[in-house]
Amino acid sequence: MYTTMEYYSNIFPYIYINMIKVGELSGSLERSLEQAVEYLENSDKLRKRVKKIVVPNLVMFFGLTIGTILAVLFGVPMLKGIFDSVGSQKQLPAVTMWLYNTTVAIKQVWYIPVGIIAAIVGLFFAWKSTPKGRYDFDYFKYTMPIFGKLIYLLDFSRLMQCVLLNLQNGMRIQDALEVSKSVVKNTVMMSMVETAINNIFIGQSWIEPFEQAKLGDAMCIEMLKIGMQTDLSEMIAKMLEYVESDINNTLEKIMKVLPEVAYMFVGVVLIFFVCAVLVPCISLYMGDWLFDAYT
Repeated sequence: MYTTMEYYSNIFPYIYINMIKVGELSGSLERSLEQAVEYLENSDKLRKRVKKIVVPNLVMFFGLTIGTILAVLFGVPMLKGIFDSVGSQKQLPAVTMWLYNTTVAIKQVWYIPVGIIAAIVGLFFAWKSTPKGRYDFDYFKYTMPIFGKLIYLLDFSRLMQCVLLNLQNGMRIQDALEVSKSVVKNTVMMSMVETAINNIFIGQSWIEPFEQAKLGDAMCIEMLKIGMQTDLSEMIAKMLEYVESDINNTLEKIMKVLPEVAYMFVGVVLIFFVCAVLVPCISLYMGDWLFDAYT
């Protein structure tokens, strides 16, 4: 069935295709389907939880930014015209004039910043399409602030779930790793799995690449080591419970930190808006420019 699904990769996500592949090759398709459904439900819950925090803050941030730009484009020239028409010697705040002049300059040569941004985006995708660029970018995703640990835990949990499924169906550890490695698309994780498989063939520990990467929790590594000396399948199952708890804790931390970061950016934009737009508006409303023009 997975070979048929591969023809419709635009409909079936990569992770589901590989889960079906693992289930068919290991003889436990029913369990793989259950895992696919469970993964879909968990991913949907996670996506909704993240959106609930991210979307309102992004809307607020971009709304304030666009409002500030529109106020500068249309409001500041009007204020400046009023000041000039009555012969007032008062000057608009320096930050207002700087923002106004910058906006006017950008309007006149808009193609230059647009071209620079397009060139940067093109260079980024060209770099990312190279093997080293993709590997470095994937490594950055595992080490990035706020979301890096969560991304790694999700990939590691997905990989170990498939490894456990194969082990429970009688596969050797090297075969379980070989079949499961395509479940994750991150090249850093895939390279660790490849190194683990090679270590098995030369008589070394397959856990060593995960330990040397120092991306995950040391507790998971120790549980895998204990599992190699006792019952690997049982220990991986317990480790996955621990990883799931770690994922929930990490997500809770993100939910607390993310709003604070968003509010910080919103606060900066709001202060800039007050200094650049509201201050001259208040000055106009109070009427002190009339006295300046009279004298």
